[in-house]
Amino acid sequence: MTRRLLLPLLTAALLIPLSGCDETGPMLSLDEGVAVAVDDAILAREQGDYDTATDLLYRALEAEPTNAVVRVELSTTLLQREGIDLFDIERIGQYLETAGMGRTAQPASARSSATCAYAGDPTAVQFDPTEYEGFDELVLSIEVLEEVTETLDGVLPAAVEDFALCGSVVDGELVYDQAGAIVDLRARGLTDEQAAQALAVGALARFVDAYVTVTEELADETAWYRLADGSIGICAADEEAARTKAEGAIQGIGEAILSLDTRAAILGAGATVAAEIVDTALSIYGELEQDITTYCEL
Repeated sequence: MTRRLLLPLLTAALLIPLSGCDETGPMLSLDEGVAVAVDDAILAREQGDYDTATDLLYRALEAEPTNAVVRVELSTTLLQREGIDLFDIERIGQYLETAGMGRTAQPASARSSATCAYAGDPTAVQFDPTEYEGFDELVLSIEVLEEVTETLDGVLPAAVEDFALCGSVVDGELVYDQAGAIVDLRARGLTDEQAAQALAVGALARFVDAYVTVTEELADETAWYRLADGSIGICAADEEAARTKAEGAIQGIGEAILSLDTRAAILGAGATVAAEIVDTALSIYGELEQDITTYCEL
């Protein structure tokens, strides 16, 4: 009788650790190496288990702080968890291209007319840039976007991060060392797919963060208008202060454009959508740069 009871007890005792592994299996894979942890994290992410994926990648990053692949996968997972993707840039661009159109201009108050040339234009229609449908969700994601940017620090090449307000865009064309940027990414041990992923994530984080900055943070200081020719006009109560505050955000948009353009070059013929997003981002940059940032003598 004793032996008959002992056998199932031993079996149960042996199975308890196995059951624990089944429940937390991916959490233990760091013991098998960072590469395995990254693979487990990607699998967890694909299954929608972002908590497990981020936990694994945080631990992998702690183990190997300079591992570019870990940083790329962690930043990707953070954005996917927030539900933000590259098409948010496209959607923001489409919103800015149409906001205010079809509306009737309202009479401007004497106070606004005195401080803003557009307010006295009977054809100019004021609109709110924060009325973008997904804006509230973007605001809630700001801390994550900043973390993504920090996570990619040291991964993205200097050629896409050293955007010059006066010089990186000339006559609507980008001027930077694209080939050097690609070489740097490969030198960090990234495959072309991983490099393209890093560029997309970095661009998205910078672009969205910049858009929120020039809309929410400057909301009480600026007024946005759709002009008769379809362009955007922006007035600020203190123009110099607004420009100073906005220049960092505009630079962030510029860096996003360089990243997207480099990504399109890496992807080659299959990068039609990426190229279209670059064009959209360039258009937005041109609109904002014209009225908010420093005027450049070229």
